[in-house]
Amino acid sequence: MYIAAPSANTSGKPSPTRAEHVINDLSGRIDMIIQDDTVDIGVESTIIDLSEEVPTILRPGYITQAMFEEVIGKTIIDPAIMGSLKEGVVPKAPGMKYKHYAPNADVTIVEGQHEKVVEYINSQIAEKEAEGHRCAVMATDETKGKYICKDIVSAGHKDDELSVARNLYAILRDFDKQNIEFVYSESFETKNVGQAVMNRLIKAAGHKIIKLD
Repeated sequence: MYIAAPSANTSGKPSPTRAEHVINDLSGRIDMIIQDDTVDIGVESTIIDLSEEVPTILRPGYITQAMFEEVIGKTIIDPAIMGSLKEGVVPKAPGMKYKHYAPNADVTIVEGQHEKVVEYINSQIAEKEAEGHRCAVMATDETKGKYICKDIVSAGHKDDELSVARNLYAILRDFDKQNIEFVYSESFETKNVGQAVMNRLIKAAGHKIIKLD
């Protein structure tokens, strides 16, 4: 039996991937929670618009553009998926333009040559911590050892996009539990489900991306 339902979370906050996340958001509002806590994918479904001649992916998920094209032929990806929606344009799908899936912390994504990304994030962390703020870094298993910060979290393996997808929302929620004020995150690969990961992360950051030359 298949069930279609909205995410069991407060609007705008990270989607739940564990029973405790649902309890935190909806305790007292619902009658029952069926606890499982195993996550196969970790991000919401793909949204595709079939109202025009060429189908358009409005929100990436586990089902990728390549998977769709094997079945229905050519599809295109709305540029807003990666945060490039122009001012004044009405978004076609929820959360395309505005801050969404977000923790309480201020999230910044840093893109560029890896050595420069590490140097930039470490300098920002040092500055913020000197001011008394609590910071965190989101990296990968391969890169987490290069940062100087009390709270460094690996989202998964650099070459395993699905591992990052499984962990993303739990990590964002854990930042709130730890009272993190500033989060600096590496960007992740955008092949396959990695595109969905970056789409959600961009929304969580409120489109705040630092691009280093």
